[in-house]
Amino acid sequence: SVGSAAANTLLRATQAQEAAIASEISKYDALLESNDSELEKLRERRLAQMKAAQSQKAKWLEAGHGVYSDLSSGGGGQQHDIAKSFFEAAKKSNRMVVHFHRPTTRQCDVFHAALEQLAPRHPETRFVKINVEGCDDVREGGSGVGAKYLVEKLGIVVMPTLLIVKDRKAHHQVRGFDELGGKDDFTVNELAYVLGGHEALTRKDEEEVEPAFVTGGERGIEGVNSLRMMFGGSGVRRGGYDDFDDDE
Repeated sequence: SVGSAAANTLLRATQAQEAAIASEISKYDALLESNDSELEKLRERRLAQMKAAQSQKAKWLEAGHGVYSDLSSGGGGQQHDIAKSFFEAAKKSNRMVVHFHRPTTRQCDVFHAALEQLAPRHPETRFVKINVEGCDDVREGGSGVGAKYLVEKLGIVVMPTLLIVKDRKAHHQVRGFDELGGKDDFTVNELAYVLGGHEALTRKDEEEVEPAFVTGGERGIEGVNSLRMMFGGSGVRRGGYDDFDDDE
């Protein structure tokens, strides 16, 4: 029932908090038993870890992490080759979440709002969006330059779709809300839980609580639109365009 699912969710959250508190207490106990030499070594290791983490974060931010960016438009609003931008971004980031969307699909706005919040929270992952509206317009300077190629090769057939890219490979697709209980009222933490399950990001403590829909919620796509364009060729479905090493 809904009540038991909510109770189980609350219980899991409480247990996670208790485990975190117990872990912190154990750390403090270990510090109290340490001598000055051990404390100094611990301090040096911690400083080295902090410096390495800060250096890594700076590299991520330089590569476009930390913000939810649009790969669909070039500088000054000019059209450009979307596929080229996609490949370049994939080569710079080990983990990337790509939101294929279109403005006329309301459900895409739900993902927009959530990804806007996740991007600064998870600098280890790059979050980008690609507008496929006008994907058929592949004339020179048209809005679909490169987008049609991506849609066909990656098998994007549902709006919205989140493509997870890992190590320059298409790893998984979250199509519509089918992995989020089939509803659009999921929380940002619940989306992070699902993405973390596919190794798209490193979950934070508050994102580790298993959502109720994972164990007992309804499944199935609700309120999402199929992309009304099917192109020639095999049209790879689940992460089929594996290698981004080519310089398309």
